[in-house]
Amino acid sequence: MKRHPFAAAIGALGLLAALLAGAPAHAQQSDISDAPADPATSTLRCLQAPASLEYPAEPRRLNLGGTVRVALAFSGPDKAPDIDVLARFADERLVNAVRAHVAAYRLPCQAAGQPPVRAVQTFLFHPQEAVPIRWSHPVEEDDPARLRAMRECLRTPAEKLEVRPSKFDRKTVSNVLTRMTFTAPDQPPQVEVLYSSTGGNTQDAFLDRVREYRLPCLAPDARPVSFLQQMVYRRNDAGRSVFKEQVTLGEFLSNIKDIRQQQVEFDFNTMNCPFTVAWKLGKPAVANHVGEVGEHDRNRAEFLSWLAGLQMDLTPERFERLLGRVVKIDVACGTLRLQPAVTASATSGATAP
Repeated sequence: MKRHPFAAAIGALGLLAALLAGAPAHAQQSDISDAPADPATSTLRCLQAPASLEYPAEPRRLNLGGTVRVALAFSGPDKAPDIDVLARFADERLVNAVRAHVAAYRLPCQAAGQPPVRAVQTFLFHPQEAVPIRWSHPVEEDDPARLRAMRECLRTPAEKLEVRPSKFDRKTVSNVLTRMTFTAPDQPPQVEVLYSSTGGNTQDAFLDRVREYRLPCLAPDARPVSFLQQMVYRRNDAGRSVFKEQVTLGEFLSNIKDIRQQQVEFDFNTMNCPFTVAWKLGKPAVANHVGEVGEHDRNRAEFLSWLAGLQMDLTPERFERLLGRVVKIDVACGTLRLQPAVTASATSGATAP
């Protein structure tokens, strides 16, 4: 497969300074966003799937390869998923082989009456390579319309939050990041502190504020809804660091920690390219938040999920200043294929779901 210049563009980490800029100081800032999916609680964690997928003999003899991407919808623990082929850049026999493979999937831990669990998965066929078939772990899809509607109905106190930090807290910039989970329309959320670089009065004031939030449009029998809430406290002499407004994918990846150890393959030609994504820094505190700029395309689900797991190479001080900041990433057409240096014990292999 032809390699996109992205792979060659990843060099020494040196662009970070170019992505930072000073801005006027702010005493505090709050931001609310959708909570990233938690793989530990995802219904997909119990997915039962065949261990292997056979390359159809005739397409392999003819050196026919390509990409097949499917959307799956599970409606019960003992039911085969509904299958929708999102991308069929391959011979129809390869498409049929994928269909037969995923038709055997089951989700035994899916509760009766639970809304459909939706996922996206990609299969790559390379007949002349040592490992001719690769496939990703299925990525669970959120319902962006539902999350957007819930976020719009969230009710928060109108008065400004006043914080009087402890005299012992000498940090110039500190953050508190919480997950708030609503289970009823008229009850306070369950609040979990995911990350905090402060304590005492600063953290307590923020947690007290979050417990005043309500989600009145949540139906009494609906599944819980979670949001992330960030509070940033800056002393008056603390400058505000931001990312450069827009970068290419190559520029962005050059600032990612251990990028040369990643093993991924993405064909952006199958994702309605070119496109732009908005990437909000969260790791290592929480997963990064990644969204599309413009129309949603389900073909990008796995790529966005990968971006959400990347970690920037930042000092602790820079991380505090940049947590929650957003950079827009321009993704051109082409392919991205990353592999760690090949060793005797680290060779490429099929990734089973």
